[in-house]
Amino acid sequence: MKNTNLPETSKKQRLILIMLVIAFFVSFSSIVYWLPVKRAVAPPFLQKENERPLVIAHQGGKLLAPGNTIEAFQNAASLGADVIETDIHITKDGHLVTIHDPTVDATTDGHGYVKDYTLKELQRLDAAYNFQDLKGDYSYRGKHIYVPTLEEVFQRFPHMRINIEVKDDNPQERTEEIVQKLMALIEEYDMEDKVLIASFDQNIINSFETYSKGRVATQGGKQEARKFVILHKLFLRNLYKTDVDAFQLPVQEGNFDLTQPILLSGAHRIGLHVHYWTINDPETMERLINLGADGIITDRPDLLLKILRKN
Repeated sequence: MKNTNLPETSKKQRLILIMLVIAFFVSFSSIVYWLPVKRAVAPPFLQKENERPLVIAHQGGKLLAPGNTIEAFQNAASLGADVIETDIHITKDGHLVTIHDPTVDATTDGHGYVKDYTLKELQRLDAAYNFQDLKGDYSYRGKHIYVPTLEEVFQRFPHMRINIEVKDDNPQERTEEIVQKLMALIEEYDMEDKVLIASFDQNIINSFETYSKGRVATQGGKQEARKFVILHKLFLRNLYKTDVDAFQLPVQEGNFDLTQPILLSGAHRIGLHVHYWTINDPETMERLINLGADGIITDRPDLLLKILRKN
């Protein structure tokens, strides 16, 4: 006789299996979520005297002075910013220079790739040519402002904290050369406690860490940040292990709100600092201050400092 109950029995078995898997995942997540974790000690770069976020001047505050120039960095320091943020590319003859784009077109009166210029050729360009101040004037054009080397930045600002982004659009075949030279400069100018090395590409961070051996603070790349966020969303935060010291995040990535308190508290629980970029409006600045962000990266350090002093 044919058993007509088999399909129904099979459905019940599948349902039971699914429920068991869900129960196991919930139980496992709960156990992992509350496991004790070892809290990392913040490196000197990230240590703060009070609870307010670090004021990180993006490219030195690129809405106030030509980005990534000595003039912008000096302005940020004079305003009282805690950190100068800058970007590095490598020239044809192997110098690390502070410029955001892989090409010179956006900021100077020149054209072409940084990698195709020697330092001497690059520094003939007007690095303030396309800069417009808050009034819309080209107030720095024609004033002999140039693209500086990272070495000059270290020489000029030995006591400032400097957030250095190694751009992921540098020639990939020169990554090793870049991180070697970067570490050599850091050591030469005793900047180990005064710099944070950042990159969107975690492979660049990993390569740098083979030379720094934990002596220099680093920020997690996109891959590392994605792993951190996903594990938190799955309530598996205690499975996250890393060698980086901080994350620098946008406030939103696709559908993900990266300012959720659970993410910030999860990072703090294991000693990671969280900085948000690039914040130029007072409302978001206020929100991040109240949230407990560790740093705010901004083109308008003057606005952020004003809000912090008012508070």
